[in-house]
Amino acid sequence: MNRLKLFVLFAFVMLFVSSNGQSISDTVRIKEVQVLAKRKVEEAGLKITRPDSLQRVSSLTIDLSELISEYSPVFIKSYGRGSAATASFRGTAATHTQVLWNGMNLNSPMRGFADLSLLPVFFTDEIYLLHGGSSMTKGSGALGGSVHLENTPDWSSDFGLEGLMETGSFQSRKGFFRLQLGGFRLQSSTRIFYDGSENNYPFYNSGILPHKSDTLKNAGYWKAGILQEFYLRHLDNQFSSVRLWFQKSDRNLPQLMSYQGSERDEDQKDEQFRAQYDWKKYSDGLNYHFFSGVNATWLDYYRATPAFQFVNEDSRSKEFSFMNHLRVFRKFDEKNYATFTIDANYHQVEAVDKKTGNGYKKDRLETSLMLNMHFKPSDRVAGFVLVRSENYDKKVVPLIPSLGIEWQLFRRFPVVMRSNVARNYHKPTLNDLYWLPGGNPDLLPEDGYTGDVSLAGDFLVGIWSLKNELTGFVSKIENWITWQPAANGAYYWEANNVKDVLSRGVEYQFTASLNWNKIQFNSGGNYSFTATSNIDAARSADQSRGKQLIYIPKHKGGFYASATWQKITVKYDLNGIGKRYTKSNNQESDFEQVLNPYWLSKLSLNKQLELDDFSANLKFTVDNLFDQTYQSILWRPMPGRFYTFSVALKYRKP
Repeated sequence: MNRLKLFVLFAFVMLFVSSNGQSISDTVRIKEVQVLAKRKVEEAGLKITRPDSLQRVSSLTIDLSELISEYSPVFIKSYGRGSAATASFRGTAATHTQVLWNGMNLNSPMRGFADLSLLPVFFTDEIYLLHGGSSMTKGSGALGGSVHLENTPDWSSDFGLEGLMETGSFQSRKGFFRLQLGGFRLQSSTRIFYDGSENNYPFYNSGILPHKSDTLKNAGYWKAGILQEFYLRHLDNQFSSVRLWFQKSDRNLPQLMSYQGSERDEDQKDEQFRAQYDWKKYSDGLNYHFFSGVNATWLDYYRATPAFQFVNEDSRSKEFSFMNHLRVFRKFDEKNYATFTIDANYHQVEAVDKKTGNGYKKDRLETSLMLNMHFKPSDRVAGFVLVRSENYDKKVVPLIPSLGIEWQLFRRFPVVMRSNVARNYHKPTLNDLYWLPGGNPDLLPEDGYTGDVSLAGDFLVGIWSLKNELTGFVSKIENWITWQPAANGAYYWEANNVKDVLSRGVEYQFTASLNWNKIQFNSGGNYSFTATSNIDAARSADQSRGKQLIYIPKHKGGFYASATWQKITVKYDLNGIGKRYTKSNNQESDFEQVLNPYWLSKLSLNKQLELDDFSANLKFTVDNLFDQTYQSILWRPMPGRFYTFSVALKYRKP
């Protein structure tokens, strides 16, 4: 056993394997052998990714999909600049990723996913990801993982004013504003943003013969929103808050670069309104957290053929969700803790196509109970055992278990082994069940079983600070829901439980920093290998058996490096995506539907100016530095090299 421990330590240090500050004991100075920090017992055994504050601050003008793509192993499927974007954890579908805002689920009850391109980083104070079974601590349905957006008050400041303007290629304009007011008892925060672009950019068209230089048309978009927050600090260790978020967007949807079909007029309009009341109370050994909120969404989709003065589709959808959550955390002693939660959610949706008259109107009531027992028998071992039960559509899911453990392998070195196993499930979306035509009321929920093992640790080696983590994972999802051509030969597609999917792979993340001769160096990176295949298909009848699922790359990675001297920062980012198939049999040909791998580089120059309580920031960025031609979705061209310039002004009074 001692030899095994020594081998693990040697291999781990050589690989620099660690998690961004998420071991039971975060940091160690190798020479002094001094443990510096402790990990929350509620997070023991969980696989968590947290973009650090520098990454978030440098990404204030982008949306959530871009931040996750650049600084995590999670794959983002984007339909183009300004268009819809969804997340795929560990080879799962977009509907298997849950997105929560201050604990409130933002996934559409109709479509089952959240559009990450509509979530500005500027509207968040903290972002973190839970991978695999770790997401069970916050809810069910996240067969791949979950994304969490948090807002928090700044009690250390009485007044703050922040403005940020950005202009760029393709007539792009962005504006951001924040006003913070308050004192020791009451805080108010107001944030506003606008993001718009004509978005008519040149590209090399490989979707037609002969290939030629072309220009994307009808791709303009704009989106704008306001987030208002109020925070009240009571005298008896109670905190309450109210948050209001309204947002609108209007996006033109350009024609495919292959020019299949007639020229079209196509656009999508979205509106969202979210409101939440949040209350917390802290006492000795007993904490309470309650919130109640609403999430309302309106989506209008229009497609017409101008040449024939014909409207192909004119659909309207409305969604309303009322969500309630109570969490009680109890500390029994220094070694035993418990978390109990109860949730009650109500959803009402309506969809209609004004052209055909097809549509549906349905509602859904969901309730959930969870008991999570945390234990910490020693300073080196901690873990949890969780049981969840849920009810929806008069169906009961009686037992959804999860357990995790975290073990610091060496007393003098914070090398941590972390493991998590769980059962999870994902209920069919309302569109899967009731969409006309093609919905299937007899669908079964998707069942998932997942497990992962990680090695992690943070070190200070000389002047280097090193953080790394290596994770191996496997998951099996039964009754995977897929839309496919109708079995009766009709013109429409229909939803069915047709696949059992096996996903396995490796995730790696690291950060490194040093301060040398008044220059601060920072770097980091991530890599994921994901093999995801259909293992249920009959060998003789279905050529997809054992093949990689469509639009899921086996390889995805990213790297960044920056240097700061006298408030001047130069930063280089590199992100790569492997080959993606668009046919389930993974066929390839000269003019076949295969998306080639690509590497994208980004270079930025940043200058910060400070005077007393004022600060200014000037930033120039070159995206797609080497003018790479690529597609994220088949026949959806992505922009070549483009430029942005931003100015940020900030005043903060302590």
